[in-house]
Amino acid sequence: MSGVGGVGMDRLNDHARYMEDKQRALATKLKQEGLPVSFESPDTDFAGKRACDDPEGINKIVKAPVGDGDFRCEVGGNWCVSRESYHPNSLGTALYAAAFRRAVSGL
Repeated sequence: MSGVGGVGMDRLNDHARYMEDKQRALATKLKQEGLPVSFESPDTDFAGKRACDDPEGINKIVKAPVGDGDFRCEVGGNWCVSRESYHPNSLGTALYAAAFRRAVSGL
């Protein structure tokens, strides 16, 4: 992906890697302290199924009508951004569940 969208996706991916590294480090530390924890990355499950892929397991920006509730309206626009944006859809939920099952099986 190139242009502004590519830069934006690179930034999101950098943040995701940062968060995963921190979560993995915490799980490793807690396991060394004797706690029954496990870490399993869903990254490989999402290969080819991210927000810009087809099929996508993570929603792109989800537009919603202007109104109260689950929306952040764009200034001067006639649509709002739903909180469903950049969250897993039904495929993504199944992919996260697969990673969760692997993590639990490691306890």
